[in-house]
Amino acid sequence: MLVTEQIPRLSDLPESGSRVHLLGAAGAGMRALAAVLIDGGWKVTGSDRDTEALRSLSAIGLTPVSESDSSAGTNAALVIRSSAVPGDHPTVTAAYQAGVPILKRAVAVGALVNERRLAAVAGTHGKTTVTTMLGLALEAADRDPLVLVGGHVSEWGGNARIGRGPEAVVEADEYDRSFLQLDPTLAVVTSVEPEHLECYDSEAGMRSAFQTFAASAVDRAGVLVCADDAGALELGTAIGNRLSYGFSASADYRVEIVAATSDGQHCRVKGRDLDLSFDLAAPGAHNAQNAAAALVSALRLGAEVESLTGCLRHFRGVDRRLQVVGSRGDVVIVDDYAHHPTEVRASISAVRSAWPGARLIVVFQPHLYSRTRAMAAEFGRELSSADQALVLPIYPAREEPIEGVDAGLVVQDAPGHVRQGSVDEAVGLAAEAGGETVVVFMGAGDVTEAAHRAAGELTGDALGV
Repeated sequence: MLVTEQIPRLSDLPESGSRVHLLGAAGAGMRALAAVLIDGGWKVTGSDRDTEALRSLSAIGLTPVSESDSSAGTNAALVIRSSAVPGDHPTVTAAYQAGVPILKRAVAVGALVNERRLAAVAGTHGKTTVTTMLGLALEAADRDPLVLVGGHVSEWGGNARIGRGPEAVVEADEYDRSFLQLDPTLAVVTSVEPEHLECYDSEAGMRSAFQTFAASAVDRAGVLVCADDAGALELGTAIGNRLSYGFSASADYRVEIVAATSDGQHCRVKGRDLDLSFDLAAPGAHNAQNAAAALVSALRLGAEVESLTGCLRHFRGVDRRLQVVGSRGDVVIVDDYAHHPTEVRASISAVRSAWPGARLIVVFQPHLYSRTRAMAAEFGRELSSADQALVLPIYPAREEPIEGVDAGLVVQDAPGHVRQGSVDEAVGLAAEAGGETVVVFMGAGDVTEAAHRAAGELTGDALGV
């Protein structure tokens, strides 16, 4: 099995035109990787348990293969597996026995982007949105960036923007230490909070990994950290050549929300060599903060200030980030990816800002048994700021059940308007809502299906779109 000890480079991949097989191809990160490989001339096959999502990749040139067909690995010049695919998967085993090189997705991504001027955006929260906003800013500045992001971006029709310019912009994920395969020219750190500790020996180990990730950019375009996040600011203090952004008076680049309406926000970011007013369609203070990170990063990479004023005017967010999926009269159904207490707080605040005076119902699906066990009380506390909250059973993702851990932990210390419920109850609650009401289906699991089902029942559209 091929193991890359050093920062990966393009030479770690087989020649363009070779066959590459992707395991777990339907995942967000793998979909973006597939698009870049296909554009680069590689012949890409892929397999996944989610066969419907896999088949949709044929539209970009990927050839779907049954997950049970291990010959797909032995017939390829390279096998790339997502972090969700175990090392003992039959196709991995077959490829290894046949002498076919095997890489994790993070290594393959690094190989494709590390020889460009790379802006890598890391953080417990906000990295998907900042990555997308930075890509849009560089696009508006005619830099034609390559962008790989962990969410579906309507403007690009997928998880990747294929660009021929000198810059690449990548969402740098701390899960499985993936971001340590990147060699950034500019490192952006939005937040550092305990998360994915199953991948690290301790919280200190996680913070050390963030520092290692950012350190390679110190002598290049530098490190940009959020001044409003204690963990990010601590990281910035520990390394040199860093700048900060945020609402804090101590930020090198300070953002201000000048005005907010139901149609968006008018904001200003000011500091050092910059005084920029900009319009932002996405609601919430956290998105104004995200926009500041993106715009300052674009300037660090050489964009002209004049190109940035309107670049986010029509951007309402990445899919599943406060995405309106249906409405009828004054009732609105929103799909949101928040799955950490800080994200839940930010999303609820953004909804209150965008729909002031509306009744807010949150349908929350905890994600992972380990995260629920560690953060149940915090989830309950944040959900209590909604007018009503329904907590669904835990979405296990890659984890086995943990004895004594269920959705009841979230509600046990919360007030009475935060309670457990089922998907059917949540859909019915949304469909029967009246008056000015926003129903947010929230979580990183399959709660998105419930959101679209509720939207369909509310609007009479069976597809829920």
